[in-house]
Amino acid sequence: MLAIDSGNANTFLLELLLDHQQQTTAVEKFAQLHERDELPLQAMHYRQLMPMSRPAAGEQYAFEVDLDACSGCKACVTACHNLNGLEENEVWRSVGLLHGGTTELPVIQHVTTACHHCVEPACLHGCPVKAFEKDPVTGIVKHLDDQCIGCQYCMLKCPYDVPKYSKSKGIVRKCDMCSDRLAADEAPACVQACPNQAIRISIVNQQQVIEECESNVFLPGVPEPEYTLPTTIYKSQRVMPRNVLPADYYNSRPAHAHTPLIVMLVLTQMSVGAFVVEQFLQSKLVTLAGSATIEHLRPAQLISALLLGLLGLSAAIFHLGRPRLAYRAFIGLATSWLSREILAFTLFAGLASAYVAVACAGYVGWNVSPAVEAALGISAGAAGVLAVVCSMMIYIDTRRVFWGPLFTVTKFFGTSLVLGIPVALLISLAAAACAVDLTIDQILSSYGRRLCHALIVIAGSKLIFEAMIFGALRNQRHTPLKRTALLLKGELSMIMTARFIIGGMGGILLPLILLGERQLAPVAGFQPLFIGIFALLMAGLCMAGEFIERYLFFTAVVAPKMPGTQAT
Repeated sequence: MLAIDSGNANTFLLELLLDHQQQTTAVEKFAQLHERDELPLQAMHYRQLMPMSRPAAGEQYAFEVDLDACSGCKACVTACHNLNGLEENEVWRSVGLLHGGTTELPVIQHVTTACHHCVEPACLHGCPVKAFEKDPVTGIVKHLDDQCIGCQYCMLKCPYDVPKYSKSKGIVRKCDMCSDRLAADEAPACVQACPNQAIRISIVNQQQVIEECESNVFLPGVPEPEYTLPTTIYKSQRVMPRNVLPADYYNSRPAHAHTPLIVMLVLTQMSVGAFVVEQFLQSKLVTLAGSATIEHLRPAQLISALLLGLLGLSAAIFHLGRPRLAYRAFIGLATSWLSREILAFTLFAGLASAYVAVACAGYVGWNVSPAVEAALGISAGAAGVLAVVCSMMIYIDTRRVFWGPLFTVTKFFGTSLVLGIPVALLISLAAAACAVDLTIDQILSSYGRRLCHALIVIAGSKLIFEAMIFGALRNQRHTPLKRTALLLKGELSMIMTARFIIGGMGGILLPLILLGERQLAPVAGFQPLFIGIFALLMAGLCMAGEFIERYLFFTAVVAPKMPGTQAT
C-alpha cells in the first residue's frame, strides 16, 4: 500500500474507490451489453475475440492469452471437453499455475494452454503415416484420425504434451482450434467459454514468430520454443520475477513404460548383436581348432539370432492402436525416423533371412558361392547396425536430455554387444555339446574366453556409464538430468538397484566364473554341465538386466512441459 497523508486520506481513498468502480470486469461488461440489447440474446459469435479478416500469405491463426485475465476457473477446459466429445480422461486444453516471487511478495499466475499450432510442428514431422497436416491458409495443425495408426510417436515428439492417445479408438487426437467453427466465423469453444475473455484468436506473422523464438522466451520453465516455433501469444502487463516456474516443476513422476517398445528394442538389438558377433567369429581374426568345425555352429547361431529379431519386430505391433494399418508406416519416410527404422529393420529381416537360408543351404544339398554368402552376411550385419542407428535417432530426435546422443548411442549399441556375445557363446556351447567332433573345451580355448573378456569389459563399462547419471545430483540447478537422477534415486531406486545387481552378475561375475572354470570344476565329468549352466545363467541375467535398463530408459526420462500438463 502507498503511504497516505492523514489529512488527505479520506479524499484519496474516495477517489481511489470511484476510479476502481469505473473499471468493470469482462463479465460485467458482457452483462451490460446484453442489458442494453447491444448483443443478440445467447450470442454465439464473439467478433471482438476474433480477427476481422483471414490470414494473409505468411500469416496464420494463433491463440492469444491474456494472463492478467485468466483466473484459472477451467471453463475453457470444460467447454473444449464437452464440445469435442472427449473421453473422460482426455483433455485438449489444460490450466496450470506459475508461481514464484518472495515470501513477502509471492506471485501466482494461472496459465491456460492447448496446442500451439507451431510453425514447425514436431508431431507432423515425426508421424510415420502423415496423420498431421498444417493448413496452408489458416496455419492450424490438424490431426487426420482416419490416417492414424496409433503409434503414439507424436506424443514423444511434441514437447508440449499436446497429442492425447485414445485407447478405445486406438488413435491419437488433438486440438484443431475448432476449425469448423472458425470457418463459419464462430469463435472456438474455449474462447467463447472464458468469462474473463482471457483467450482470443489472433493473426500472427510466421516470420515474426521465428524471430521472436530466437530469444527462447515463451513461458518460464517450459520447453524452449526454438524447436517447434509455437505461435501462442502470452500477454501480461506485469513483470514476472525471474524465479517464476510451473507449480509442478519439481514434481517428477515416472513416465509411461511403453512395454512393447522395450521388448522390441531389446530383442532386435540382441539379434543384431548376435549377427555382428557371428561375423566376427567368421573372420580370420578368430580360428577354431579344425576350422571346418565352426560350420556346425553357424546354423544354430544364425537361426536363433534371426528368430530373436523377428520376435522383437512382432512385439512392436502391440504398441500400435490400429495394427491392421501398420503397412502405412512407410509413408513418412522423408521426415520420420520411425518410418526409416521400420524400413531398415525390414531390410535387415530380409537380408538376415537370405543369409540364414544360404548358410543352411549346404545341409540340403545346395551349393552357394562363398562370396555370395559372405556378401549377404556383411550386408545383413550392416543393415542391422543401420536399423539400430534409426532406433537411436527416434529418441534422440525428441530432444529430451536423458535421450541425448551420448546416452542413447551408448545404451543401444551396448545392449547389442552385451546380449549378442552371451547368446553367441551359449549357442556355441550348446552346439558343441551336441556335436561329435567338437568339444566345449575347444570352444572356450579358441574364442570363448575372448568373448568372456569382451563381455566383462563392455558390460562393466555400460554399468559405470549408467551410474554416472547420479553425478547430476551435484548440480545446484534442477535440470532435467538432475530430476532423472532424483527419480532413479527415489521412486525408481529399487529397480535401479536390481539393474546393477542383475547386470553385474550376468555381465561380470558369471563370465569371471567361466574364465576360471578349470579351478572351480576340476572334475572332468562335471565340467560341461557346469559350463552350460553358467552360460545359460549368464545369457539370462544379461537379458534381464537389459530389459530393466530399457524400462528405466523410458520411465526415468524427464522433460520440461507446459504448466498443468503431464509429460509423456
